[in-house]
Amino acid sequence: MMHFYKELYLSPGVKNVPGIKRKLKTGRGSLDLYVLTLNDEGKRLEFFHNGILKQKVLHDMDINVVGLASGRDECVELVERIVNEAYEATGTYDAYEYLRGDR
Repeated sequence: MMHFYKELYLSPGVKNVPGIKRKLKTGRGSLDLYVLTLNDEGKRLEFFHNGILKQKVLHDMDINVVGLASGRDECVELVERIVNEAYEATGTYDAYEYLRGDR
């Protein structure tokens, strides 16, 4: 099941967030959309092209989406922004714990 972070991070190129969420939940995607997630198993941030979500093995997994980006470059910038926020707020670069904890 796909869960979206309450304060979803978005890159400047992302438009129509409700439409994107609907498409992701129904297995349709977008050509240049990247998804930023929290990986509970590895306790880290991950990003990948939304086409990966079409794999059947992922359909029953919990996926915690924290950000959406238009293209890989914007996704890398989004990760950088989150890591910098984590450092400013906590003094560490642990973006996973920063996003999991109460801010």
